[in-house]
Amino acid sequence: MSQSDIRTYAQAMRQANKEARATAVALACIIVVWLVGGFGLAGTDIWVFHTPLWVIGGCVAPWIAAIVAAVVLSRRVFADFDLDEVAGSGSAGKADASEDGE
Repeated sequence: MSQSDIRTYAQAMRQANKEARATAVALACIIVVWLVGGFGLAGTDIWVFHTPLWVIGGCVAPWIAAIVAAVVLSRRVFADFDLDEVAGSGSAGKADASEDGE
């Protein structure tokens, strides 16, 4: 959704809720990667550069998953819009009156 698609406050709130849900799903995926990479590999006896594989899987894999999640969220889910402009466009008289009263 581009900036021009969000014209009302309700659309802005729907977009914000969509972004929050997607971020929560991304967090859950990163936690699963951490659990599988760390605890899931703890039973293996594999060493890489004198480090157990579960250490690499528990530290590096979630870091990579977080970077991938951030890129996916920024390109596919997040929208750039100014909430002040969207909120002010629907009730221009109310916004102007409240600014003059301060």
